[in-house]
Amino acid sequence: MNAFAWNPRRKRLPYLRPRHNNFGDLLGPLVVRLMVEKALGRSDQLRATATGDRTLLTVGSVMHFAQDGDVVWGTGVNGKVRLDEHLFSDLSVRAVRGPRTRRWLMEHKSIEAPEVYGDPALLLPSLRPDLVAAAQQKSHSLTVIPNMNEMSRYRKHPAFFSPRRAVERVLLRIARSEAVVGSSLHAVILAEALGVPAALVRSQAEAPLKYADYFEGTGRPDTVGFDDLDSAINWASSHASRPTDQLAGWDSTALSSAFPVDLWTPPSSR
Repeated sequence: MNAFAWNPRRKRLPYLRPRHNNFGDLLGPLVVRLMVEKALGRSDQLRATATGDRTLLTVGSVMHFAQDGDVVWGTGVNGKVRLDEHLFSDLSVRAVRGPRTRRWLMEHKSIEAPEVYGDPALLLPSLRPDLVAAAQQKSHSLTVIPNMNEMSRYRKHPAFFSPRRAVERVLLRIARSEAVVGSSLHAVILAEALGVPAALVRSQAEAPLKYADYFEGTGRPDTVGFDDLDSAINWASSHASRPTDQLAGWDSTALSSAFPVDLWTPPSSR
């Protein structure tokens, strides 16, 4: 079973250029591996039960990459992608990122989707206790992580941290920060999951759908983010000394229970 991760090479001279390596787009396979191991044991000892070329889509706004027969768990629609670029008509949907993705699937594709919401990256703290431990040992007062298409806008800030660094480095940086701000959706998601005060800066490069979808899916339909970096920093920094649970309106149980563990067979069942 292939867990999808979006990581193409950069457009100019694609055969020579490095890949994007945007950390948020690489979290899907990590979460899937940890979920499978939690449920069934070591993933390298398992085999997929699915036949054919089915793919499991999870973290990210990657619904347009789905093909008929694929399985969806926590995926979202990308507001920048046209309807006619979604070529599927039949998916096995176990969960979606938020209500907007659910409505989109039902209205535009007549595909049923359960009211099970959340980005799978929200489950990382329950799968990686080392990140929870790291969050108790702060070493950075502030971290600014932009959307990968807006790095030039933020690069000169002293707290700038590139979303294209190695996944583990980004995860640890977020965990060890007292506050996280920026236009990277997954920087905000990981920070909130780890109890780190996080503030979204509205992106000038991305469609607002994915942000609204995530906030609505976690019980916050009125959250829209900040128009400027300074306002976001002021809010997040003011909550660093008295953090609140930004995910108080969301329960991880439904998303975790919806994980398609049926796509794998434990060694004893072979």
